[in-house]
Amino acid sequence: MKAENPAGPVDRTTPKDIFLSEVKSRDVFPILILHLVRQGPEYGNSLIHKIRAKSSGVMSVSPNAVYPLLRRLEEKGYVEGKWEHPDTRSRRFYTITPEGEEKYQEMKGRFEGHLLRVREALDSLHGEIYG
Repeated sequence: MKAENPAGPVDRTTPKDIFLSEVKSRDVFPILILHLVRQGPEYGNSLIHKIRAKSSGVMSVSPNAVYPLLRRLEEKGYVEGKWEHPDTRSRRFYTITPEGEEKYQEMKGRFEGHLLRVREALDSLHGEIYG
C-alpha cells in the first residue's frame, strides 16, 4: 500500500507483506517447485525439505500448500506425476513438461524483480541496524 507524502510516495509494505503474503503461494512456491523438478524427478516431501533448506528455514512449507499445488500444476500440464509403485501409490514423482518449462521461464522473468526488491529491503534493514 502506498501513501502520498509531500516528499513523494511512501511504500508502506510491511515485511509480512513481502515474505508471508499470497505472493509465497502464488509465485514463490510454484516457481521453486518448477525449478526443482527441472533438475530431476521429485516427490512432495522431498520438495518440502528442499524448499526449507534453500530458504535456510525461513519459509514455512506446509504439505497442505505443496500437495494441492502439485495437483494444480499437474492439471495445467506443467508437471507430470508418476507413482513410484503404481500398485501401492507410495510416492508420486513429478517431472517438468515442455509446457512447464515455458511457464517456468515466463515466471522466472517476472519474478526476478520481486526477489531483487526483497534483497534490497533486507540489505537496507541490515545496513540500518548493523551499519
